[in-house]
Amino acid sequence: MQVAIIGAGPRGLAVAERLINLADDDVQLDVQIFDPHVIGGRVWDPSIPQNKLFLMNTVIDQITLFTDDSIEHGGKPLHGPTLFQWLKPDARIFLEKHSEFDDSYTAEIQHLTSPSDFATRGMMGIYAAWYFEWLKKRVRSNQTLTFTQQSVENLTQIGTNYQVVLTDGTQILANQVVMALGHSNNDLTAEEAKFKSFADENSLKYLPPTHPSEANLSVFSQEDKVIIRGLGLSFFDYMAGLSIGKGGYFERETDGDLTYHSSGREPHIIAGSRSGVPLHARGINEKETSEVYEPIFFTLPALEALRAAGHGQIKYDDFEKLLVKELTYKHLLNRIDSPTSNLTYDQAQDLKQALLTSADLNATAESVGLIDEPPFDIEAIRQPAKYLPKSADYTEWLLDYLEKDIQDARLGNKIAPFAGAFDILRDLRDRVRFVVEHDYFSADEYEIFLSKFRPLDAMVSVGPPLERVEQLRALIKAGIVEVMAANIQVTTESGNFVARDARGNEVQGNALVEARVGMTNIDLSTNPLIASLREKGILAAAIWTRNDGSTYKLGSADADRRTFEVVNSKGERMHNLYIYGIPLEGKKWFGTVIPRPGVNTVVLREGAWIAQQILA
Repeated sequence: MQVAIIGAGPRGLAVAERLINLADDDVQLDVQIFDPHVIGGRVWDPSIPQNKLFLMNTVIDQITLFTDDSIEHGGKPLHGPTLFQWLKPDARIFLEKHSEFDDSYTAEIQHLTSPSDFATRGMMGIYAAWYFEWLKKRVRSNQTLTFTQQSVENLTQIGTNYQVVLTDGTQILANQVVMALGHSNNDLTAEEAKFKSFADENSLKYLPPTHPSEANLSVFSQEDKVIIRGLGLSFFDYMAGLSIGKGGYFERETDGDLTYHSSGREPHIIAGSRSGVPLHARGINEKETSEVYEPIFFTLPALEALRAAGHGQIKYDDFEKLLVKELTYKHLLNRIDSPTSNLTYDQAQDLKQALLTSADLNATAESVGLIDEPPFDIEAIRQPAKYLPKSADYTEWLLDYLEKDIQDARLGNKIAPFAGAFDILRDLRDRVRFVVEHDYFSADEYEIFLSKFRPLDAMVSVGPPLERVEQLRALIKAGIVEVMAANIQVTTESGNFVARDARGNEVQGNALVEARVGMTNIDLSTNPLIASLREKGILAAAIWTRNDGSTYKLGSADADRRTFEVVNSKGERMHNLYIYGIPLEGKKWFGTVIPRPGVNTVVLREGAWIAQQILA
């Protein structure tokens, strides 16, 4: 059996591992992995200079590439070290044998001493390279496992097989094909194309959506005034690249705060977004490797009850109320258990019991006398500066907002009132995935879910390491970065980019950076393979039909959610052709995760399912 895996990132490796280790001894199995980047894939490539600087946003003890006993229907697991466990001594030995990796990675090992540390993205790529060598040692006499560092440009169906065409024209016949493609670049939107043309015509600088690690930041200097659209994870990458990457450094003072020392080569950065605030800092990790929060209110029986009441589907508002109740409950528990709580022991115990049956958790807490400043208000979390007076200084307000976020995150992701509540969203993602994949929402309600829940989830649970938020505050105080208020709008006027916000502020810049990775969009993707399959009608965007008969697309490739087989433009399943991961974002929910040990992690779970279908 010839299996072609397109993509050498964690998903492609997950399928390869299960194939090699689950196949019978009497099956001739040839697994070929293709990727224009290195083993580990595009995001984690250790040869990209900026991947020596940019951090992962998951702690090293919660990262693995090995299938374990938690994976449902995953087959017999082959255990191995987490990234943290691998760092000593395996990482050092591996790096000593591989001089192609930069010496900075050897130095990095010295600093990664706690399970709650954050590694660079390049270190993840080295872990993946080591993992591939481990996997090759598992190959039996009836198997082969190879990696070809080339793109797959095209696929042609030949009966039940597929002809795989590489960049150099090589053609390979495969019985089964798995597309684990990750993020791909897109054609520019009309607005992005307008900005690019304007920049070219006026000798300005424009950086469209891309992976920050691949962006050429050397073009920016102290002469530039750079407008950055977006305050998400990509923003923090650009922030680091345009400060530390320009030779500046941070120093921690005796009071614990960071101070930034400029190199004089940094551009001036003006950043903004729809919310006007960055993502919340990740709370310092207090959780064990596989520890997850068990919900009290946001349970499958409760969701099923909502579904039954709605005759088979649920309203988004009911979904959000249930989820927010869970977050509020965790927030109040942490307030009750805080050393600064004003409640007596008996009051605390009575309140905990009362919360279990309360219809309004905040009101119940208030009635018992819990002093809760500020309260857990989901609308204030969404738009924290909504009611800020026009006369207030936005920068001063933001510095205070960031300081409160930092102090809360320092308390830890289990006990902090806000960071502890926000972190449970990570633990509840599988439950949200279940709701999406089992069509609890109608197409109309799913559209609302994406518009309201996706940005909320990103704001509170996808944030950067605490250190990055501390660095942002230091850069604002140093005058390197300024952050505009909500609803930033960028226009082109008088030979410059102009940014305005909801508070009437206006700034001009000679550079514009789109701080985001391109959204999943099969119709706009410039990936040659996606483009060719789209042209043939093999890959098509999934379509949702509203109650009124109108339709919409989310950019996701269409596929069978259960089998991961591609569904073509005619609605037919393409047997022996699988797709999973980022290209299904929208059809499935939140696939942009790194595998975590002991929690039935979605990447390894889905990879195992695909492998077992291939071997069936």
